[in-house]
Amino acid sequence: MDIGVWLHSLGMERYEAVFRENAIDVDVLRNLTADDLKELGIASVGHRRRLLDALAELRARPKSPRGAGSPGEAKGERRQVAVLFADLCGFTQMSREVDAEEVLAVLDRYFEQTDRIIDQHGGHIGQHVGDCVMAVFGAPVSYGNDVERAVRAALTIRDRMPELSRASGRSVSVHIGIAAGEVVASGTDSATYREYTVTGDTVNLASRLTDAAEPGQILISETVRRPLADRLDCVERGSLSLKGFAQAVAAWGITGLRCSRPSRPLVGRDQELRQFRSVLRSCRETGGGRTVLLRGEAGIGKTRLVEEFEREAQETGFLSHTGLVLDFGASTGGGAIQSLVRGLLAQKGSFDGDASATDVERALDTGLIDAGDALFIEDLIDLPMAFEDRAVYEAMDNEMRVRGRRDALTRIVQRASRQQPRVLVVEDIHWSDESTLRDLAGLSATMAECPAVLVLTARTHGDSNEEPWRVAIGEPCTLIDVGPLSVSDAHAMARSFPGTQTDRARRCIARAAGNPLFLEQLLNDALDGEGTGVDQIKDVTTSLIKMSLRGFIAKAAEKSP
Repeated sequence: MDIGVWLHSLGMERYEAVFRENAIDVDVLRNLTADDLKELGIASVGHRRRLLDALAELRARPKSPRGAGSPGEAKGERRQVAVLFADLCGFTQMSREVDAEEVLAVLDRYFEQTDRIIDQHGGHIGQHVGDCVMAVFGAPVSYGNDVERAVRAALTIRDRMPELSRASGRSVSVHIGIAAGEVVASGTDSATYREYTVTGDTVNLASRLTDAAEPGQILISETVRRPLADRLDCVERGSLSLKGFAQAVAAWGITGLRCSRPSRPLVGRDQELRQFRSVLRSCRETGGGRTVLLRGEAGIGKTRLVEEFEREAQETGFLSHTGLVLDFGASTGGGAIQSLVRGLLAQKGSFDGDASATDVERALDTGLIDAGDALFIEDLIDLPMAFEDRAVYEAMDNEMRVRGRRDALTRIVQRASRQQPRVLVVEDIHWSDESTLRDLAGLSATMAECPAVLVLTARTHGDSNEEPWRVAIGEPCTLIDVGPLSVSDAHAMARSFPGTQTDRARRCIARAAGNPLFLEQLLNDALDGEGTGVDQIKDVTTSLIKMSLRGFIAKAAEKSP
């Protein structure tokens, strides 16, 4: 392995001389830590984060003799993915008008910011071509919601352009295209270079949509719009004649992504709702909240119940902010905490809130955060710091940074909830890393001191008392075990599917054994005329098993040397 080539593949070629001067060979490289990178003089948090993620991937791959290839990776496989192209507008004109060094500085900031956003959303950076970034969501790792991840990444890239413009001293905008579908994915290797590539019409379509997009616009294909149709704010661009495609292609321009809304009425769960209403009532009357932990197996309806919790809380005057612990795919373990803080800063009851430097300034002006908190908040939500602020932050030791970040998190929750009561939701905490669990434990301890309720969801596994997330949350905590639907509730759910025959619904209910996800998929199969045989229930079971296995495999990979 050529370390110089490896650094170039990450866009970190500026550190090649430093690695060479410090005798960093392949064996040393595999064992580098965050402290080692600081000792090497890598001051940028973004650069260290990118290198640490790449090192984790390197450690997860088995060692092989020099020159040995990976035949399994070289062979192409068909994958369902979303492909994103993000291209700077007016780059050619800029290259003619300004000095080459200034152009390169703009490009460097653009790639650093865009690559980080893609990485944080679980995407794989395929290549940089000129001023364009190509990214793949769904290969080499698929998370099940890859289309949504691509859309979220595109919206974040677009929304960060004003900050990039201010930092660069020039007006910078981007146009983006996203397409979803089948590609052929493969890894190619030589003795000094390794690349993972995807090819096919989906890649070409994403590229052509980017060309057709106007400055600041995100164009998507119908295959991207369809799975997110009830959540996308978009306008139809009509059928476009694109180079390389014999037929006109339907395209849509998107402006935002709304929070999902329940598609079906909630059935049953009366006891769980009573418990939550009691917590809300106590919070309103005493000014002190608590933590609510929803626990249950995959598909049992935790998310649907949380949606109802949020709806009822909002009707009684609470603002709601939601975060999600992505299933082992997020490169930033604090993704859920970031989402909560962004929502609190933006003062929006939405998972989609994306805080900016302006939001931090407003929070300072209104007293939501203290001047000393700003550095920690900016680092937590991944906002670029001024040079002077970065120097101060880098001078702190790690313990001081961790303590400062958690104190700032506590203060913003306390002060925001005193302005208006809050419900903070974090789903799937069973995927949490240790840092996120510590942050959640700190939030949980804060609940009793302010009018806020922290709602967490987790899957059951083995002895729940030994689960690290259960130990970390501590007490006091209202534990709600979400069990199977009763037979009468399952029948009520079946009645919300128009056209379901009684005898067929009865068979679906028997097979689902009270699991709402099983039941919904079986009823959908029945409506499609596909029956309710063993194959259908096996397909649903297999998908849930895969969801769990992905997490266990990833956790094992994280711990491997």
